[in-house]
Amino acid sequence: MPVSFVNLSNSYATMNKEKCVKRHTAKLLLWVFLFSIPMLACSHVGEGTITILHTNDMHSQFTPMDALWVDEMPHPMVGGVVALDYFIQRERAKFPHTLLLDAGDIMTGTLLSKMEVDGVRNGGFVEMMNLMGYDACTIGNHEFDEGQENLRKMLGMAQFDVVSANLYINDSLVAPQPYRIYKAGGVRVGVIGLILTDLFGVVAQKQLENVRVDDPVEVAQKVIDEIDPKTDLIVLLTHQGDDQDVQLARQIKNADIIVGGHSHTRLSEALRENNILIVQTGSKTRGLGRITIDVKGDSVADYDYELMTTWVDSVKKANAQLEQLVAQYKTLIEKDYAQVIGQLAVDWDEDEHRETNVGDYLTDVMRAVTQADFAVFNSGGIRKDIPAGPITKKDILELLPFENYLVTFQCSGAQLLHTIEKNALDEVGGSMSILQLSNLCYRYRVGTDGQPAILSAQIDGKPIDPEAQYTGATVDFVLNGQALKYLGFEPDGRRETGLLMADVVIDYISKNPEVNSDAGERFIRVE
Repeated sequence: MPVSFVNLSNSYATMNKEKCVKRHTAKLLLWVFLFSIPMLACSHVGEGTITILHTNDMHSQFTPMDALWVDEMPHPMVGGVVALDYFIQRERAKFPHTLLLDAGDIMTGTLLSKMEVDGVRNGGFVEMMNLMGYDACTIGNHEFDEGQENLRKMLGMAQFDVVSANLYINDSLVAPQPYRIYKAGGVRVGVIGLILTDLFGVVAQKQLENVRVDDPVEVAQKVIDEIDPKTDLIVLLTHQGDDQDVQLARQIKNADIIVGGHSHTRLSEALRENNILIVQTGSKTRGLGRITIDVKGDSVADYDYELMTTWVDSVKKANAQLEQLVAQYKTLIEKDYAQVIGQLAVDWDEDEHRETNVGDYLTDVMRAVTQADFAVFNSGGIRKDIPAGPITKKDILELLPFENYLVTFQCSGAQLLHTIEKNALDEVGGSMSILQLSNLCYRYRVGTDGQPAILSAQIDGKPIDPEAQYTGATVDFVLNGQALKYLGFEPDGRRETGLLMADVVIDYISKNPEVNSDAGERFIRVE
């Protein structure tokens, strides 16, 4: 039977259509396979064991210091970068897949942070961190102490990554990057930097022009969500304090570890909150934390944590290059500041949450120099323990490292009573640095509700008159932008003296070299 042309054409058309469909199906399968390869790679879950070594709040402590808390004489020596480096290298030798992180505040604490190296203040300490082989650090509040331009230069000197995801100047990130992803032992580790929201409460206002801090919880979760598919372990490198780290951990998901700083908390064991580990090492190079983590299934399967004290007498073999650098800068500093100006009869031991003999002494000096009725000083401005013995200019400049100037102000007795009530509340609460006082004394009792009640309050040995006017002395840090936080009111009659606090104390000790200061029980808790 003859086949018509039309039917033949339809048959060819059908055949061609089937071949075309097969070819397109084959191509589609090929493209799906090719595209699935990177997707499979991205979804790959790395497993292995890594170690994170960490420090925080080193405050340019490049030389060893006396361990004043040890009840033996002479006090053993602890800290400094040579001892810290020894412990770092020792742990690296034990644990091959290691990251070294710092949680901020590498500035302010020793005169090294005042020295310019290649035009950068604290450049010498950054140089030492480079030699120790840090992988990353975040920015702390004290990195602003020498101004924004110096901070920018410090970041430029760093041969390690600086990460901070919620800190801006003029709407641009201050840090070169918000996070970094590292690969160690087959494990991809995301490290995100964060700074405290209360930056304006702890830094002089003159250093924070055009600065913005975004909510760390919101920023952290946004970045976590972004990098979670690309990582096996997520570390938040924070500078906000252990209490805020706990709050952060409660409000986020899919992070694994918080390496913290700011509160100088020495956590001998890792905290665990919302399945997130929280660690912190204290301050001033006196501790090195090590957390070794078994990573499985995109989470921490197991871990081992150790907080090591960097005892100087444990050092078996020192880094010669670091030793030379330390000796070089120590010689330069001592050449200018080693002059002995007095003798200290008893140890000065600073503490932000109680009355101290050093706080009593400093406020007495402030009051004597300004001829004020009373003086107050924020305990957080006192930055060093000093053992009994000779006092040098260097000691005082490290004790009082900030460019704080003496100021006076006027207030009523009622306002002063409010400050006293607030100070008692801060002491009982323990979450805020209290004020050290001169020529003021108060007694209080804590009620069943946990709140303090003032039983008596005196100035110059007499009850404070709510209607009277008094002259107070403090530093410009407290008065300029922090008055409500510390005093509880905005005072009138502010007067600048032009006197730098550290210079005033150096001059006073030089004229009165026998320093015998005991805590005078200026605020007394009655049981």
